[in-house]
Amino acid sequence: MSEQKNYNYRIDEKNDSVAVISLHKNVIGGTDALSFTKVLEEISSKQIKFVITELSEVDIMNSSGLGMLISGHTMLKKFNICMYLINVPDKVKNLLNVTHLNKVFTIYDNYDEAISQCK
Repeated sequence: MSEQKNYNYRIDEKNDSVAVISLHKNVIGGTDALSFTKVLEEISSKQIKFVITELSEVDIMNSSGLGMLISGHTMLKKFNICMYLINVPDKVKNLLNVTHLNKVFTIYDNYDEAISQCK
């Protein structure tokens, strides 16, 4: 049985229309997807316009984890909220490239690049 992770987010201190959420080591969907969705629902009820999703700690991402990101992206889009991915490890970048999801997600190398696009 997998343990459900609680995803936390923070509001950018200089731009209160930006939320930053960090993903954990294993992004494999399941109960984690429910937790992720709850956080995104909370974010979407605020005056947030951009969600920067930080992936530097991710070691493993499977198809369910990809589905979790896609669902989150789709949900946020309905609220006119942009989702950016940052600090994407090479393994995950390769997975996004192979699945052509690199054309769906906006990916930046780091926080500074992403935040500069949050206008």
